[in-house]
Amino acid sequence: MMIEHCVRGAKRAPREAGASLLEVLIAILIMSFGLLALGGLTAAAQQYVKMAQFQSLGMLLSSELGERMRANVRAFEAGSYNKTAAYSTATATVPPCSASPCTIAEVAAIDLAKWTNELRGQLPGGDAFVRRDAVNPLAADVWILWIDPDLQVGATEKLEVVGANDCPAAAVSGIAASAPKPRCMYYRISI
Repeated sequence: MMIEHCVRGAKRAPREAGASLLEVLIAILIMSFGLLALGGLTAAAQQYVKMAQFQSLGMLLSSELGERMRANVRAFEAGSYNKTAAYSTATATVPPCSASPCTIAEVAAIDLAKWTNELRGQLPGGDAFVRRDAVNPLAADVWILWIDPDLQVGATEKLEVVGANDCPAAAVSGIAASAPKPRCMYYRISI
C-alpha cells in the first residue's frame, strides 16, 4: 500500500508541462554569463602576473646596477652613474676606453650603457632614470620605466599599481601626448 502511494504522488500536473525546458534555458544563460566573467578574470589575472614579472625584473636590474656602483665607488661619488636623460628606447652605445686601463669614469659609462641595453632587452620599452641622492651621498634613486603591453595595443583600461607612475618629470619630458606613458617603479640603492 505504501508503494502505491509514492508512485501516485510522483505524477505531474498538466499545467507544469514544459517548465523544465524554460528552466534549462535560464540555467544555460546564467552559466554563459558566469563563463564570460571567468574569462575576464583570467585575462586580468594574466595582466597582473605580467606586471609582477616586470616589477621583479626591475628589482633585479636595479640590484645589478647597485652592484656595479659598489664595484666602482669613486665613479659613483663623482656622479658618473647618473642617467638623467629623458625617456628613450634607443640602444645605448657602449663607449670605448681611451687608454688601457680604463679610467673610473669610462668604466662607469661602459657599465651604464651595458646595463641600459640589458634593461631595454628585458622590459618592453625599457629605460631608467638614475640620480645620486643629494642628501645621502651613499644612496641613489633609480626609476625603472617600461611600457605595459596592454597599452601598446591601444586598450583603454589600465591596471593601476599604487605609486607605479610616480616618474620624475625629467624622465618623461618630451613624450608625445598620443604615445603611451611609461610605467615607473622606484627603487632606492644604498652603496
